[in-house]
Amino acid sequence: MLATLASSAFFLFLLQTLTEFVAAVYAFGLMGTHIPPEIGTLVLLLSPFLLALWRRRVKGWVLPTLLAVLVVARLALPLLPTRGVLWVGGIGAAAALLALPLLLRRFPPAATTLGLAWAVAAAGLLRAAGAGIDLATTPHGQAIGWGIAVFGAWGWWASARRSAEKVPTTTSGSLGKAIAAALGIASALFLLEAAFAAPAVIARWGGWQPLSLYGLTAVALAVVALAWIRQRLAAWHNLDRGALVLWAALLVGGLFSLETIFPANLAAYPYTPPAPRGGWAVLLAVLAFGLLFSAFYRFSTWLREASLSSHTLGVAFGLAALYLLLLIFAHVCTTTYDYIPVVGPLWRDRFWVVYAVPATVTALAVFLFPGGAPHPAPSRSGRLLGGGVLTMLALAMVGLAYARSPHPQPAPETGFRARVLTFNIQQGYRADGQKGWEDQLALMRQVNPDIIGLQESDTARLSGANNDLVGYFATALGMYAYYGPPTVNGTFGIALLSRYPILEAHTAYMTSQGEQTAVIVATLSVNQRRLHVAVTHLGNDGPMVQQMNVLQAIQGRAPLVLMGDFNFTPNTPQYRRTVETLQDAWLAARQQGGAGHDAPPAPIDHIFITPDLTAPRAAYLPPGPSDHPALWAVIENP
Repeated sequence: MLATLASSAFFLFLLQTLTEFVAAVYAFGLMGTHIPPEIGTLVLLLSPFLLALWRRRVKGWVLPTLLAVLVVARLALPLLPTRGVLWVGGIGAAAALLALPLLLRRFPPAATTLGLAWAVAAAGLLRAAGAGIDLATTPHGQAIGWGIAVFGAWGWWASARRSAEKVPTTTSGSLGKAIAAALGIASALFLLEAAFAAPAVIARWGGWQPLSLYGLTAVALAVVALAWIRQRLAAWHNLDRGALVLWAALLVGGLFSLETIFPANLAAYPYTPPAPRGGWAVLLAVLAFGLLFSAFYRFSTWLREASLSSHTLGVAFGLAALYLLLLIFAHVCTTTYDYIPVVGPLWRDRFWVVYAVPATVTALAVFLFPGGAPHPAPSRSGRLLGGGVLTMLALAMVGLAYARSPHPQPAPETGFRARVLTFNIQQGYRADGQKGWEDQLALMRQVNPDIIGLQESDTARLSGANNDLVGYFATALGMYAYYGPPTVNGTFGIALLSRYPILEAHTAYMTSQGEQTAVIVATLSVNQRRLHVAVTHLGNDGPMVQQMNVLQAIQGRAPLVLMGDFNFTPNTPQYRRTVETLQDAWLAARQQGGAGHDAPPAPIDHIFITPDLTAPRAAYLPPGPSDHPALWAVIENP
């Protein structure tokens, strides 16, 4: 169990450090909507190639030194600015990827596989505790990171004296099989990092409630725990390889069915797609993702028992690191395709491919390696302890997910009157490029709105550190939430939060040549009366065709509030066309002497209301918590 403890700390720190590093690289691109020079730091992920230069046996001090670098880097991340996270996180991730093959040679495969399962369960638990944000990577959760480091170091110190590097039991190991094993391990780690270790990310694929995905993930981990305890369970070591192929088909086919096929006919917009019918396949894949641990066990068993030189390990894991880097780049491109020339557009509406590749590689690579029970077999007490810890982590994850899910508070009894806020949160970053969701939450609390429209809120993906900011804000404010477009459709995200019950909500898409855009159209119950609310984010320069799509989507709805980042100013044809049927709430408030603060010189964030509503008060707030000023207005029906 000591080796398992050390392995779990290593894998958890690897997942956290790599995720934070990728998010920091993305943040630099986000600030300028272009490929930043800082993207060059991604070359640090190719560190395993250094092993290929090692002509002699790797000395015993190398692995603990690399682990120490990882621990120091990981513990420093919550205290650093974005540029510091970029460099320190990159160095930490490089140390982890370089240490990975050495660790797999050091510890028994059963210990490292169970350690990986513990790490995935712990990652989900920490995100549940943080209401969608990994609590251990925040300044407030520093003690958790230190605790994990201490327990991991103790496990390493106590077990390292007993676990020397495995003496190969096979006569030779070919480079081809070494590459296949390394690619299989990289595929499994990518799938776990990008999805299964953060259940809210999967929830955003199909518009499901995050709590339900935490529950399914816990069930899958409990099955893994049972498999570990019983040892003979087919789903663990003696896995029929066809089961993994079936699992990959479910995941890929399910994700493909969730992808929206946008019509080529411009007259079809605004377009509200039918409900996807294949989401059940993704949910089944979540229930069976424990098969990844079985595949990981096969790959790591062969690597530990084969006779491989440092050069062979370096080439194999260097190529696996390059492959992992390409997967990460492709994942980011599914959203930023409009800003990455040549390569980016190839990934538009192909989100499913990013998961199809590693799922297929894992399913095919496993055919090259034998199964079988762990050797030496863990003791019965060891199996009970290992499976018990995994089960407790899974149960704790579900309990915390329920406790930290949004529990809306009763709405104020103010008649047909509400305070409305529109806020572009820039993926949770401040105007100066630093993490800013706590400042953004403080601003929301200061305004104390009843209804919030968020833009650039789709952070529940790898480029956003897998953070579920919409769920985080909804929990902190005690509001109902509608997330808007699922992540598979490649928008930057729009969302609706409300103290009032959301009776109905759907997402309609606009004609989009560049980034995909959408509008949320919802109906709220405001003290027994209906209020229609729409939230949108138009493309660059606020194209007229997109605004016309928005006006079509809300046609005939009244009373109505339309808000968002429109990317057009008051001196444009788009604005003039809008105020032919709607009022600008800030201007309406100014006419009544209720406009606080001056509007920005060229405002692009607006709140529009139908003529049957009034706006006695409104104000723009200075940017800082985001690169956009927040705009709020009090709306009422006299």
